[in-house]
Amino acid sequence: MQKRTYITLSQSEVKVLLEDSNTVLLDVRTEDEYYESSVKESLNIPLHELEERFSELEKNKTYITFCRSGVRSKAAALILLEKGIEKVYNSEDGILNWK
Repeated sequence: MQKRTYITLSQSEVKVLLEDSNTVLLDVRTEDEYYESSVKESLNIPLHELEERFSELEKNKTYITFCRSGVRSKAAALILLEKGIEKVYNSEDGILNWK
């Protein structure tokens, strides 16, 4: 069996994928970070809460994870894959570089 993995996307690729209504931008920063600055229409589930709040996610959706700089979003992408979500992407740019 082949191990599933996520695909890393540039910001321009993320924006194209977000045009699909089945795609969710998952912000895994803390609530404080999210309220300080966030991307419109992103869903905030902090990384440390992701496993316990996994039931809030729909398995048939496409998820793009992102955080401040890209470290936590990679961990979140792996958790989503382990939990059975098939379409998982990671934004190579965190909110620090979001335009």
